[in-house]
Formats: sequence, C-alpha cells, structure tokens
Amino acid sequence: MKGESWFCRLAVRLVRIWFAIMFKVEVIGKENVPDDGNAIICCNHYSNYDPFAAAIYLDRLPHYIGKKELFKYKIVAWALNECGVFPIDRKASMDMKAVKTALKVLKEGKILGIFAEGKRVKEGEEVDAKGGVALFAMKGNAPVIPCAISGKYKFRHKITVHYGEPLTLDEFRGQKLTTELMGEITEVIMGRVEEMKVKV
Repeated sequence: MKGESWFCRLAVRLVRIWFAIMFKVEVIGKENVPDDGNAIICCNHYSNYDPFAAAIYLDRLPHYIGKKELFKYKIVAWALNECGVFPIDRKASMDMKAVKTALKVLKEGKILGIFAEGKRVKEGEEVDAKGGVALFAMKGNAPVIPCAISGKYKFRHKITVHYGEPLTLDEFRGQKLTTELMGEITEVIMGRVEEMKVKV
C-alpha cells in the first residue's frame, strides 16, 4: 500500500490475518477500483466489520468518513488519522469541515470511502440513504464504485465483497445540484449496490 503510514500498513496486515482466520472471504471485482485517480467507494453497512472488509483487500486504502464519536479517545483518534479516517458530526445538518475534507481527498486524486446509509442497517430494515455520496461525486468530479458486502460475520461463514463497475453519473452532470437530484443520484448508486448483494 504505497503512501500509507507504517502503522496503517501493519494494521491492514493484522486485520487480513484476523479475517482469514475468522471468515471465508470472497472478493469480486477488485479490478474495478482504479490504480490511480480519484473515486468514491460506496458500500452498504450492516456491521462494524464492514469498513475493514471493504478496504483491506485493496491496493489503495479509501479515506473513510467516520462518526465523530469514534475520535473521543486520543489513541483511537491517532490510529484513525493514521489510516486516513476523518470525522463527521452526524447531528449537524451539514458538517462543512467534513465536506471540505472529503472534497480535498478527491481533489488530491485519492479514494473516498462512504456508507451512504449513515449507520448500520439490519437485514430487512429500510433506511433512506443520505445525499452525501451524490454531493461528493458531483462536486468532486469522481466516479462512484458501488460495493456490496454480503454474508454473516460468524466464524468461518462466507463473506462476499463485490466491487461493481464505476458509475460515471455523466447523465446527471451539468445540472443544478438540488436536493431532488441528489436523491435521484443516490437511488441509482444504492440501487446498484442492492443488485450486487448475494441473495441467500
């Protein structure tokens, strides 16, 4: 993982070993994540393991947006910062500092990782995804790579991590970015994520 800190490289290796022991992981479509240039990886979210599953098998780590509560303790905040995670205040209607940081990540040609649902969503539960992924894709001029994580995080159970083909969203570009348009874009992205889930 070129460009990552020693701590982050070590952490990824250790988590990969842990996942290899605990689960049977199948990774599909890794080639859809570009070797260079910006992109947004947008995943479904049902477990605390998801951010690890969606990141550790890639050659380029995504910079995740994490809830600010995770940064409460200094040692945890340091570890998250070392791995490119930055905080967002989910109670604010619009956390401009987080928005600016996300757009800076994309401007620098890096990968942004986001869970559009904004929280863990149980199987069968319906939650409207947030419009942040649409905002970042349009303002950051970045393709969106849908990522579907399927399976149960139980000992030796199969977990499938499926990266889809990048969505350029060209049909939406050049339009005024209204709340309605962001909702439409988000539906397209999350609809693709839903299609890629492994049905059991």
